[in-house]
Amino acid sequence: MADVWQKVLRALFQTRDNKQWEVNRVKEWDVTIDISRAADRFILDIANAESTYTDLFNFGDKVSLYAEWQQGGDRENILQGFVDDVTESDAPAQGSLIRIDGRDNGVFVIENDAVPITHKTITLKDLAAGILGEFDIPLVYKGPSIKIDSKQIRIGQNGWDTIEEHALENDLRLYRIDGKAYIGKFEPATDVEYIFADNPQNNKEISYKNIQRRKSGASRKREVWAYGTGKGKPIEKIVDDSLPASFKRRMVVSGNKTREETKKTAKERMARNKIGSNEIQLTIRGTRVIRPGRWATVIRRWGPRGYTVKWIIASVRYQCSVATGEITTVICRPIEEVLG
Repeated sequence: MADVWQKVLRALFQTRDNKQWEVNRVKEWDVTIDISRAADRFILDIANAESTYTDLFNFGDKVSLYAEWQQGGDRENILQGFVDDVTESDAPAQGSLIRIDGRDNGVFVIENDAVPITHKTITLKDLAAGILGEFDIPLVYKGPSIKIDSKQIRIGQNGWDTIEEHALENDLRLYRIDGKAYIGKFEPATDVEYIFADNPQNNKEISYKNIQRRKSGASRKREVWAYGTGKGKPIEKIVDDSLPASFKRRMVVSGNKTREETKKTAKERMARNKIGSNEIQLTIRGTRVIRPGRWATVIRRWGPRGYTVKWIIASVRYQCSVATGEITTVICRPIEEVLG
C-alpha cells in the first residue's frame, strides 16, 4: 500500500519582539511527545548555508511544529513550545548549521519554583489549578475531592512535582494529553483509535517498518516498605500481588509522621516502579501525526507466533536524520502500566 499519508515537518517561529516567519530549511529533527512528561522536548537542525538565520533566533522564542503535505495544505499540529538553547556551528566545506533545542509550555511548570507557602487547608484540585493556571495550562480534574491539610510548599520544589506528589499518594495520576493536564484515574482519549499491522489488510491499518516487544523487570519491586518519622515510627508495606512471592525485591523508603501519610508514600513509590514494564515499540516510515493517549491495536501476523494486543500509546517520537531518513516511533504500553 502506498504511504499517501506521509507528510513533512514545518516550523513556524515567533520571536520575543513578535516577528514571525516560517523556516523551510529544517534539515534534521527529533521531537518526542509523552503523556507522562511535564514538558515535551524538540531539537531542530536548520541548514544555514548563507548565514541568513544567524541572529534571528533566541531563547524564549515561540515555535510551532506542524506536519503537512509536501505540496502544502492539510496542516496538522505536532507541538508548540519555546526555545531553550541556540547553538551555531560552522564548517567551511559544509556551511553553517543552527541547532534549536526547546520544550513545550510545560517547561514553565518544571523550571518555575512553586511559591513557598503553607496552606492550612486546600484541595488537590485548587492546588493544581493555581499552579497550572499561572502558565495557562488547562486542567481537567477527574478525581474525588481531596483535602490537603497543612501543605507546605518547600523552597526549590517545582510546580509539577508538587502536584504529582499528592496525586500519586492518593492513587491518582498526573498526565498530559494534547497540551491539557489531567488528574485522576488514567482514561485514554476516545476521538481516534489506531491499528498497526505488519501486513495491512485494509486502509485503516497502518504499516510499520519494524516492531520490538520488551518486558523489563529492572525497576519492578514486589514490596515497598515506608518507615514513618513520627512517634513509634509507623511502618507501612505495599505488596504487588501480581508478582510471585519468590520475586524477592523490596524497596525501603522514608515515610511521614502519621501512618496515613506513610502509607501514601509507599503507594506513590509502588506506582512509579510499574512504568515501562511492558512495551511495544513500532517504527513507521515517514512523518505521520499519531496522537499519544489513544488506544492502539498492534497486529503481528508474520511468523508462527503472531499476536494482537490492544494497548495505549504512551509516547510518539518524530525523527529525521541523514542516516535514517524520516521515521515516526510509537511506544505502547498496557493501560494498567502506561502511567504506573
